[in-house]
Formats: sequence, structure tokens, C-alpha cells
Amino acid sequence: MPELPEVEIASRQLRAWLQGRRVVSARAERSRVIRGQTPARFAGLAGHRLTDIERFGKWMLLSFDGGEGLISHLGMTGKWIRRRAEDPPPSHVRASLTLDDGNAVDYRDMRLFGRLIRGKTEQLRESAALRALGPDPLDGIDVDRFHSVLARTRRTMKEALMDQRTLSGLGNIQVSESLHRAKIDPQRPALSMTREETERLAHAIGDSLRATLREEDSPEPITYVEEGGENVFLVYDREDQPCTTCTTPIRRIVQGGRSTFYCPVCQPRWRARGTTRTGPLRTAARVPAARRESSQQRAPARRLRVLQGGRSARRTR
Repeated sequence: MPELPEVEIASRQLRAWLQGRRVVSARAERSRVIRGQTPARFAGLAGHRLTDIERFGKWMLLSFDGGEGLISHLGMTGKWIRRRAEDPPPSHVRASLTLDDGNAVDYRDMRLFGRLIRGKTEQLRESAALRALGPDPLDGIDVDRFHSVLARTRRTMKEALMDQRTLSGLGNIQVSESLHRAKIDPQRPALSMTREETERLAHAIGDSLRATLREEDSPEPITYVEEGGENVFLVYDREDQPCTTCTTPIRRIVQGGRSTFYCPVCQPRWRARGTTRTGPLRTAARVPAARRESSQQRAPARRLRVLQGGRSARRTR
């Protein structure tokens, strides 16, 4: 599935194919890829030249002369491919840009989860989709900010990292890979992380992104693992295969409806201090004072047997 590295490579390819080229014709079929817009609006890109491509996490913003722009999100199965304009397009093409060099660039998306949004560049840059994104981790991670975000959520580490407001561009693959590199349990509560662990994770995220870019960067469109492409990852989609570090079989769990792959030895199950296998110890120190006082007031009085003058008596405590 396309995540930050795949989208970064796609942006490099589009820059090489489109930079300075004039769009002779633009066509989009009516589908949910351009939902909320019409094919005629997409066709308005004809006559314009590409001036820049910016990436924001998993999103790309294509800027054309005259202030025209196009936002592209690859969804789950989207990709941009190039062909000679006279050649027939492949299956599942949802939009095409025919260029003045005799080539055509197609947006292909089998499952229709991608987005193409046409508009003015400056308005698109200020769109809610882009403004909601957190920092891009490929530019380096501010550890203090990152740790502050994690410290404010009770979600698991997997769920916290999948939130694009935490860091933009991470998905199932990069989250699984980064947590494995950092030796952190994906089921661990995010607020339990120490700053030192957060810093270690930040380095692991950068290492994972750069490793994926090295392995996948090519002039040709990427063939995703789900499409039968080479699996260059340490744990992702390797259930029951031996861990490359300790040979323990990789496990798969589902978190928030998404698969997570991890090594149970390299990423041992995290347990909070003061917990047992059956759950947290219930000590008075863990109960707020006001709640303790309230429970003491509601507790029934206990009667104790004592001796007074050689005889039994009862009193309450």
C-alpha cells in the first residue's frame, strides 16, 4: 500500500515526467476518485504546464502555471504510470494527462479509494485535508513535540502512530517496521513512553523510511507487496516467517481494524510497573484520595471482639 516512501517516489517520477510539460488534454471518468467534481472541471487542466510538485505525508500537490493545481492521494491501490499516448491505456485508469512530448500519464486505481481534487493551488494548499496533517517525519522529527503528543493519548502505540495528526505519512507498513526497529510493543499505551524511548522511536522511523526509499526507488512504478511485488520489509506481511534478528516467528494481530506485524521476542509485551499477569495491583496509592474517603464512608462498620474485665464485649471500628 502506498505510504510516505511510495508517495515520495511517485512525486519524483511525476516531477521527471511532467516538469515543464504542457498538458495537451486532460480526461477523468466519473467515479468517486473525483467525487464532488465533474470530469469537465478536471479537463480544465489542458493547456497548463507543471511548475512544481509538493508532498505532504501521503498527499501530493501538483502546481501548474496560472495558479492551477491538483491534489492527488493514492488511497490503497492508486498509482501514476506513463505510456506512449498512442498506446491503449491499461485497465482501471481513472484519469489521464496527455502531454506535449507524446506521452500520457495515467492515474490507475483498482479499488477507487484515491482522490484527485482540482482547484486553485493556494486554496488547495490551505485545504482542511492538508492543514490537518502533522509534521512530515522525512524532514526530521521534533522529539519533544512527538513525546508531548504521545503523552496525551491512551491509545496504543500502533493507533497513535496511524493518526496522521501525530506524524503524516505513516501507515500499516511503516508503523510495524518502525516499532520493530525500536523494539516497542505495538499494543503498549502511548502515554507510557519515556522521552528516551520516544527518541529511539523517532530514529527508528527515520531509518525505516530511508531504508524503504533505498529499496523501492526506481524510474518504474512500484509494484506493491499486495500486488506480488518484492517484500523488502523486516516484519510487514511476514506472519509466521522467522524474525531476521532472533528467528522467532513473526506474529500478526489486528488493531483498529488493521493488521500489525511484530516479533514477540524483539518487542516483548509491555507491562506497567506494579502490575501482575492478571492486571494492575489495587493499592491505595493508585486510588485518588477523594475516592478512598468516599469508599470508607460507605463501608459497613466492622464489629471486633475484645475483653473488658474478663468478659467479652463488642465495639465498632
